[in-house]
Amino acid sequence: MLSKKTISILLKIGIVAFALYFLFEQFNSRQSTSFRSLDILDKINSNYITIIVVIFMMFMNWFLEALKWKFLINKIEEISIMTSIRAVFSGITVSTFTPNRIGEYAGRVFCLEKGDRIKAVLITIIGSMSQLFNTIFFGFIGFIFLPNFIVEASQFFIGYKYLYLLFIVIIILLNILLLVLFLNTKYLSILFYKINWLKKYHEYIAVFSLYSKLDLLKILLISFFRYFIFTLQFYILLKLFDVEVTYLNAIVLIMCMLFIVSLIPTIAITEIGVRGSVAIFLFGLISTNTTGIITATFLLWIINLLIPALLGTFFIFTLKFFRK
Repeated sequence: MLSKKTISILLKIGIVAFALYFLFEQFNSRQSTSFRSLDILDKINSNYITIIVVIFMMFMNWFLEALKWKFLINKIEEISIMTSIRAVFSGITVSTFTPNRIGEYAGRVFCLEKGDRIKAVLITIIGSMSQLFNTIFFGFIGFIFLPNFIVEASQFFIGYKYLYLLFIVIIILLNILLLVLFLNTKYLSILFYKINWLKKYHEYIAVFSLYSKLDLLKILLISFFRYFIFTLQFYILLKLFDVEVTYLNAIVLIMCMLFIVSLIPTIAITEIGVRGSVAIFLFGLISTNTTGIITATFLLWIINLLIPALLGTFFIFTLKFFRK
């Protein structure tokens, strides 16, 4: 019978092997073909400072995520910022081969020394909810302006201006509802406790009541800065690859793109294809530079996910699957 130490080592090797395989498959996908052309590589070489800036923004982005997770997880275990960074990058690596990145939760909680892992997963979900809130909130705003980019839709709403007004009012009300629901997650504990078969799990459900409105507002703010950094990264890369688009137009389309992508179930091996297809559809409304759009999308994936996932493989070997 294998010892816990042997099982732990085999699990870590397996995670790294799976992650590297799925990342390799995505890197060699059809969507990456144009990226490897000499013209694209020359443009990257000649604009290396821009690429360095975008990479620096990636580290800022994940550092903010580490700050957010540290703030959240400190309710059940005090951890250092370095432990949080290690947890975040480990989570990225594990998420590469799981549907909709759900493996990210497991990658993080195994960095904890004493904290309850089920509670940690639920707490991590709160952090993910804050990021999803920003995606949906700004996605709704993006859809208010999207008809301006679609001739048929624009003509339709001009003819039915009251319908367009109703559309805007509904979106505003939905955003207000989302904000109220997120800032009152503590009521989830009360709601779940009233369900008989969930009462025995009250110890875990109680984590939703650990955070005040101010705590949740802080989490939303950090998530917003992450969202802003990502949109700015994408805009910089679009301009780098000669996609003619103003900043405001780009932001509207990026907000819509992130919203749509968040709704589509994916696994790692198909994710870059989904992102590329949605980006081509939306930015194709204002630009014919398909190569530039897909290249910017693919390079953003390399910088924001491939590089962090590769870095995370080193942290995988520090995970603690079994406690003494």
